[in-house]
Amino acid sequence: MSVNIGNNYFTGVPFPLVLYDRFFHIYEDGKSFNLDVFRWDETTKSATYEVLAGKPQNEEISTNPTGIVTFANQLGVFLFKFRPKPGVSQIFGQVPVDDLWEVRISDRKIEVYRGETLVVTLERDQMTNMKIGLQLFPDGSLAIGVNRLPDGMQLVPRI
Repeated sequence: MSVNIGNNYFTGVPFPLVLYDRFFHIYEDGKSFNLDVFRWDETTKSATYEVLAGKPQNEEISTNPTGIVTFANQLGVFLFKFRPKPGVSQIFGQVPVDDLWEVRISDRKIEVYRGETLVVTLERDQMTNMKIGLQLFPDGSLAIGVNRLPDGMQLVPRI
């Protein structure tokens, strides 16, 4: 399992991106990308899929002909977009913390912003055999190359 996201290579990394409690499993599906997104509940130790194989799993998520998947809850505090086309891998995520956090993935780099301030840029990096590539936590802290999953979460091979 290997994927190039924003000119960053993730090999053996099941979750290149985790925003708060949302886990993004991004993988190549033929010549394009595909996406699974689930929320992890720490209390029940269970996952609830919002997107599975690029298809919305609830009514709050929509797609359009360009392949963008968006989610916005009633409060409008979280939004992500994903374009699963070769050369147009974009994710924008807003995380409900004190400040507005945004992750932007272009063809060349991954950038994390706090409000309008650039916090970190990943460009031409490689991560191998980590559980999570880039993780943004509810308190606004972030980690790169995380080799630990939340308590109770187990990886299961894709069938």
